[in-house]
Amino acid sequence: MNPVEIFKGTEIKISYLTSNQKPPFLVFTGSGVSPLTADDQNYTSDYRYTLEYYFELKDEDKERRIEEILNEKHILWEKSEDVRIDSEKINVIYYNI
Repeated sequence: MNPVEIFKGTEIKISYLTSNQKPPFLVFTGSGVSPLTADDQNYTSDYRYTLEYYFELKDEDKERRIEEILNEKHILWEKSEDVRIDSEKINVIYYNI
């Protein structure tokens, strides 16, 4: 499922690759495909994405909301630590889904 579809109808802003929006917002990028293979065949493949949550001020409620949406859609995810980008004066958390 495309990440834009996952967050459609929510208050969370999301775009592909880049965003010119004021934080907080999500950006997603493709991270490849993870195929299920057997007998020299691909039986199914799951697209992987990285969600980048950009923010100025820490908002754990917003983070929980992102995670709730992913859980509601039965999407497995992993979360990084908070990363500071000093040159942009912004923070980011990476969600691998």
